[in-house]
Amino acid sequence: MNMRKFLFSEEYGRNIIWVMLSGFFLKIGAKENFLGQIIMPKDHFLFNINENEFNNNYLNHKHLHYILLDGSVEFLEDERLKKIKEKINIYYVGKFDNFWKSVENAQPLFDDNLDKNLKILDLAKKKYPIFFKKYLLKKTLITLNNLKKMKLSLNHFFGKKKYVYYGYIKPTKEHLIKFQNNLNIEYNQYRDIFELNNDIKNINYKIRYICDLKYRLIQTIDKTSYPYLNEFFLFMIRYIICSYLKNKENCLIYDGEGGKLNFNSYEMFFGNQHTYLDLGSKVGFDKIYPRQALLQFSNRNTVQFSLDEDFIFKNSENCCDYMQKKITEFLNKLNIKL
Repeated sequence: MNMRKFLFSEEYGRNIIWVMLSGFFLKIGAKENFLGQIIMPKDHFLFNINENEFNNNYLNHKHLHYILLDGSVEFLEDERLKKIKEKINIYYVGKFDNFWKSVENAQPLFDDNLDKNLKILDLAKKKYPIFFKKYLLKKTLITLNNLKKMKLSLNHFFGKKKYVYYGYIKPTKEHLIKFQNNLNIEYNQYRDIFELNNDIKNINYKIRYICDLKYRLIQTIDKTSYPYLNEFFLFMIRYIICSYLKNKENCLIYDGEGGKLNFNSYEMFFGNQHTYLDLGSKVGFDKIYPRQALLQFSNRNTVQFSLDEDFIFKNSENCCDYMQKKITEFLNKLNIKL
């Protein structure tokens, strides 16, 4: 970690670029030193976003900041957070107002206003120039590391323009088991989403299937399980869309299998000829979140698919109509007709 700390200014965690692009450091008045490391204001303490353990240094500070990058489920399961006895400010990725409105001192990490976020990026570049110069080194190393996937890299670097998506598409077995346990469901209750083929007929069937399942579940689960319901269905919707697109000639869809086969195109050079699909955060209803912020930072063209939170609470029929409309609008932007 010491090497990363000095080479990439990651004293607060490997994903510190996401925090920087959110404008968090600007908001609290942090500065940078001659090494490009972030210097917190007096009496402010930011917990490292990638570590599981911590010492009691935070007790010497008045203003405590804790960042959750994986939404309301992370809040419920984060053991380190449960050990903090002092009042803290929580910043989260994973907009889900139904949950966060009851959490004291919680606020979104990113602002949902696109124009405002672009201004934040410009201000951050001016305020922390050494940090961003060092970030170019990290982008170089990420680009070189991605060459391990030679065929994918060559298609990304030099292939003709496509609609591309690289990310976490199908939940891992471990993730699915967690959903099953917290929602009291079995695999056979949603197996059709994974096992039916992905033609036009079946994508409409899957939309209705998932809306029916959501409506049945929301009648039976306790409100404390809503974060799992929310994340489960956002995952299923992403999987349905990506499964349909993956065999389209004008699309390049790659599943990083929960990070096991990650291809980090969003923090690398090249690939500006492509249009990047933004399928939304897997943990909430954010308009701006780390992937979108990185795409903005790299000035890449995007097509966004987004849902409103109230879709979670629609009845089956209204949910189905809403989903079909949203997916149709998104595919129309890609010149794909359902």
